[in-house]
Amino acid sequence: MITIIGIWNASGKGKSSSILSLANFLMSTYPSHRVVHCNKNPSALTIDFRLILEIKDKIYALESMGDPNSGLERRLDDIMVTYKPDVLVCATRTRGNTVLAVQNIKAKYSSDLIWSSTYQTSHSHTLVNDAKAEHLHDLMRKLSLI
Repeated sequence: MITIIGIWNASGKGKSSSILSLANFLMSTYPSHRVVHCNKNPSALTIDFRLILEIKDKIYALESMGDPNSGLERRLDDIMVTYKPDVLVCATRTRGNTVLAVQNIKAKYSSDLIWSSTYQTSHSHTLVNDAKAEHLHDLMRKLSLI
């Protein structure tokens, strides 16, 4: 079964940055990973990226662009059809068409869906985004997703 992890929060609350931290964490933790696809240089990722990794014979898709009216549902559907991920991590807002997009993809592909929000702070943004990445990795590990 495909597992979708939706990172949701309001605009400017670190969703893309948390997914970026997760991408970097996965690539450094699993140096034998294989980059299946990336729309940017995977060695110098910035926010608003798509990264498809193969780790231990499983496919992990990370889609960090989750703004309203950005075609999220179409992009997630493309990921599902093209890469057939075991785990899909994506950014969404807390309501509206991005949430509906993820729920539609969940239903269409009979996926499991886990919602998680970012950590919010007025300082130390990189520190909390990195902590969120480690938390997501730990969650995936405990659920035997990685």
